Amino acid sequence: MNTELLQGMIDIVFKGNLLYLSPFLFLLMVILFADRIIGLIYDSISGGTGRGRY
Repeated sequence: MNTELLQGMIDIVFKGNLLYLSPFLFLLMVILFADRIIGLIYDSISGGTGRGRY
């Protein structure tokens, strides 16, 4: 029964609301990993010398 309840909740959330949740999840992912993305861009522009920032 626990699996059926979980499956029902997943169906309700992602069946009709995935269109609205996708941009929010993408924005959240960008905010969470912005520091790593900026570091990657900086290392690629500076020649990848690897100053040991992390």
